Amino acid sequence: MKVYIGCFGSGLGHASRMLEIARELDKRGAEIEFSSSGEVASLISSRGYRCNRLPLADVRYSEDGAFQVKETLLASPSILARTYKQVGSELANLGRWGPDVVLSDSALPTVLAGRMLRLPTFTVLNQLNLTSSHGAKGTPTRLLSVGTSAGMGKLWELSDEIILPDLPPPYTISEKNLWGSNVEKTRYVGFLFSMDKGVPDDAAESFIHDPRPKIFWQVSGPPRTRAAFVEMALRYAEALSDRYSFVVSGGDPTGSVSPGRRGGLWYYEWCGITDVYFGACDMVISRSGHGTIGQAIVSSKPSLLVPIPKQPEQEGNADKAARLGVSMVQKQSELTPESLRESIDSLLGDGYRERVVRLGEIARKYDAKTTIVDVLESAATRGRRGPR
Repeated sequence: MKVYIGCFGSGLGHASRMLEIARELDKRGAEIEFSSSGEVASLISSRGYRCNRLPLADVRYSEDGAFQVKETLLASPSILARTYKQVGSELANLGRWGPDVVLSDSALPTVLAGRMLRLPTFTVLNQLNLTSSHGAKGTPTRLLSVGTSAGMGKLWELSDEIILPDLPPPYTISEKNLWGSNVEKTRYVGFLFSMDKGVPDDAAESFIHDPRPKIFWQVSGPPRTRAAFVEMALRYAEALSDRYSFVVSGGDPTGSVSPGRRGGLWYYEWCGITDVYFGACDMVISRSGHGTIGQAIVSSKPSLLVPIPKQPEQEGNADKAARLGVSMVQKQSELTPESLRESIDSLLGDGYRERVVRLGEIARKYDAKTTIVDVLESAATRGRRGPR
């Protein structure tokens, strides 16, 4: 079986979950080829897979990491042109390699190319639209809302099936980002994220045996959204390190994997043993990316979520996790050492632990990786679709 995987090039969560699928496909003897952009393509290549590089077509972020609606609208002709180039490249890649089945993780050009070539095409997706709500305020946001819901939502449905790496209602974390989906073409399979089993290093051993409350602060997201949050994490964790044990991960895939001591805390530029820290910590501080929230729930750890400013998908995810009672939410602009301490103390009490343990039990009943690979194998066995 030959599987072609197209992966959206902004946000390492897409790469992490597709690499998990690739590892399962490897076990079943499949041949795999990827496509992606930017640092996502670099991460995939560093894991030993062939990855065809595409031009990055992404929304705009400010220096402080905030999503820029107006700038994204102004850049839309450039984004559209790059997307058009991506479609052409994917047509060439698929035509050259001749896969049996195509899998897209939030990569629309891969879906379009697979459809044009009449290949079985499936999409893993937790965001059908760029906005979180029909009630979004402001003309630019309304324009994005109308355009993405009416256009992109239908384009995703060109897939044979849209696979949602989330829990079914009423526990769906990404529910605000999935309105307008075609329920006949969607399937909930549970959370999908990297299941790498790491070996504790000296920093992890120190963290595990520390008697203080243990907090894993994981930074993630597109490159421009990380710098300000990393700086905040280091300053605030240091300010509170007399009371809590902190480990901070900077989320830079090109950075050092060796931890360094920063005053009263440990810091990784890139942490390759996140599973160790999710297992050992008492709570997590992070952005509100879908994969990170899912990993915290599966690990039964309460979380403090700090969404990328003005990023509707993350705001929607954070809102739902808070309503489920497994997370608290703070705006980046309002986060201070004092408010952080209050949030940590609340999350370590007030029933958050009990609620996330119950939800974790539900989440662990799903096996997204096996389900998705079974779908791909079944489609490859049936063969290519005939002309429509």
